[in-house]
Amino acid sequence: MHALRSLFRTVGHEIQAHPVATLLVAAVLLFAAFGGAAQITSVTGDQAFTGENPTLETFNEAFDRGSISVLLRGETTDPATVRAIDRFDERMSTVENVAYVSSPADRVRAEYGRIPDSQAKIERVVGSPDVVFVRVVFDTGLTQPEERPIYTEALNAEEWARFPAGVDVIVTGSAAFSAQLSELISQSTNQLLGLAVGLMIVALFFLFRGVRLRLLPIVAVFTGVLYTFGAIGYAGIPNSTLTSSVFPILIGLGIDYSVQFHERYEEELESAPPREALPRALAGIGPPVFIAMLAAAFGFGATWISTRGTPAFVWFAQTSMFGVLLTFLAGLLVLLPVLTLYARFRRRGLGELGLRELTDGGADREATLSSGVGPETAPDDGADSAETPAVAPDASGTDPTDSERVGTVGRTLGRTSRTLAANPGVVLLVALLLMGAGFQAGQGLETLADTEEFVPQDLPAYVDLQQFRAQTGGGSAVQYDVVVTGSELTHPAVLEWMQRFERVAVGAPLIQGVDSPATLVAEHNGGEIPETQAGVERVLSAVPERERTRYYNDGYAHITVIGAQDMETGETLSFISNVKETLRFSNPPPGVDPTLTGTAAITPPSVVDQIESRNVTTGLGVLFVFGLLLAYYRNLVKAVAPLVPMVFVIGWQNLYMAALSIPVSPLGASLGAMTVGIGAEYTIIVMERYYEEKARAGTSKLDAVETAATRVGKAISVSGMTTVFGFSALTLSPFPILGDFGYLTVGVIFLTLVAALATLPPTLIVLDGVAERLGPLFGDRDGDATVQGNA
Repeated sequence: MHALRSLFRTVGHEIQAHPVATLLVAAVLLFAAFGGAAQITSVTGDQAFTGENPTLETFNEAFDRGSISVLLRGETTDPATVRAIDRFDERMSTVENVAYVSSPADRVRAEYGRIPDSQAKIERVVGSPDVVFVRVVFDTGLTQPEERPIYTEALNAEEWARFPAGVDVIVTGSAAFSAQLSELISQSTNQLLGLAVGLMIVALFFLFRGVRLRLLPIVAVFTGVLYTFGAIGYAGIPNSTLTSSVFPILIGLGIDYSVQFHERYEEELESAPPREALPRALAGIGPPVFIAMLAAAFGFGATWISTRGTPAFVWFAQTSMFGVLLTFLAGLLVLLPVLTLYARFRRRGLGELGLRELTDGGADREATLSSGVGPETAPDDGADSAETPAVAPDASGTDPTDSERVGTVGRTLGRTSRTLAANPGVVLLVALLLMGAGFQAGQGLETLADTEEFVPQDLPAYVDLQQFRAQTGGGSAVQYDVVVTGSELTHPAVLEWMQRFERVAVGAPLIQGVDSPATLVAEHNGGEIPETQAGVERVLSAVPERERTRYYNDGYAHITVIGAQDMETGETLSFISNVKETLRFSNPPPGVDPTLTGTAAITPPSVVDQIESRNVTTGLGVLFVFGLLLAYYRNLVKAVAPLVPMVFVIGWQNLYMAALSIPVSPLGASLGAMTVGIGAEYTIIVMERYYEEKARAGTSKLDAVETAATRVGKAISVSGMTTVFGFSALTLSPFPILGDFGYLTVGVIFLTLVAALATLPPTLIVLDGVAERLGPLFGDRDGDATVQGNA
């Protein structure tokens, strides 16, 4: 612990000695970050929730052909319309990564060798439908970034083909949805970032009073966010729906770190010149803020570990961990050197008398006023460390809680905390009862597990996709894929098993039909399966390659299972279970291994598992942060005390969610671990000040509680409110999952502040009493983490 304080003191000496060089380092890192940010890609939809899976990769490479569908309504058989379809078909057929295009114009051209001028001739081939489709099918194994240019080209081709005015044309499909969603994610990230910055400016302007350059922390934290963009680009972490939520969170957390640095430096400038103030400030505030930052990173780390099979959550956690580390670093590299240069600039006009007074410690009133922060205007200490008492009793024994600097709010918080600490049994019992009620309420909360409900329901591509599904009976949304591996997959015994599977499956709930290689072979062989493998091979050789590769490719076979339309999440899980059970019950031949796969089959269980494992994620977060605090303090009381209020909040947040009807989403499921990591900062600051005051001669526990809450209560409340402002930007996100998460995080941050000021003081009283009775098991009861005297 002393080593950490010495390290930060050394960092402070180096920054104040070389502020320009420090800023140059920050600028070089910023330049490098732009290079990384240019490499960021985006992943949308179910693919963001589907982890590595060998069978899925096999399916993607062999059978998964993305597509774009063009839906045409109106005068669909007019010769001008069919010619436009033909032009679109021919142009798209030449586009890179397009396997083929299927359209009504193909059949008309095959019949007449050209597109006739007679509508009647066209209708003799295609009928007289009100709606027709053109399907652009991609090569297998394409990634989303590879598919998006095809969608862009389809939009260009649709305009170039010049469809008649009487025809309504909608370009839709998975690639169209992915492209629009990717664009919306990018726009949403920028908008949320701008909103968070704007809200932070408002918060700092009105809440962070009494200091110069009060908007400087937003510059530092924005630099940290840019560093984060660069880091995820170099690390290959893509942007996704969940990842875009990280940046308002980082602004909320990062501003907190910078505000703590800023406030403590301003405080030290009241009694010391810059060359002494910065090392003293960093030695005091650096360790607790550093531990708080690590606690937040550990909370996100718990999410990473517990969701390793789901990329979107892993990317969210990784981006968050990069972000808290880099916004902390930006506070050191950007905020502090600028403050140092500004402080030096101010002092150039003081003259010899002022400089001599500052060198001697700035004891008189003139030197204090020269800093611009007098007793009435100085900021509250946002994180007084155990190292340097900010306000010590004077020679007359003046109570530090009566200082004008703390204000009415500070004194009120101090007296309230003293009253609560004097009645620990009642306070903790009420907190426990509310926590228990919260855990009980948590069992009845609704869930948000359908990935399509994560996106704006009025997104044009989504609306178009729904129209397409309505016209096609569900399209790919109700098709699920089974990959069959093994040898001799064209053997009649294997095809007979497929027929058996179809008979059993169609009788199972929610399964509407099966399309398999057996279906294909029977259709081209008079409804019968040949008796020999040679006969099967002969039938398959007569099937057009485009059709055959849908069923057999690269040594694998493909079965399509049709599900019921508009299945809810629970029904989808039941359908998936039914298919797997039916595959087992159908008794595949030896050496034949059928596996249900595809993003539609893998994503729903993955998302639901994330929601159901939220208690595990929360438990990991508590365990990680406890281990961090125990390693730092080497004192059981000091490792446990900051976590007790956070455990209360984990229960209370369920009551808040129930009151506001906020469903449990996969993102919200990680909030328990985040709560522990983020909220630990407030409890650590209050606890450290408590032990600092308690170590003073003649100070009782209740006196220490009151002084601690008085001196830091208002400051952490202001700090917490600035964090709330940053998080509140999420409530304006167009993505429902992020909007709900925004409301949830805003409420939870408020609850952590309440818990830090209302339940931590009585917790400290109780645990201190236990420590005094058990002694050695709990470390130095006077607080081995406390270092008295000036840094």
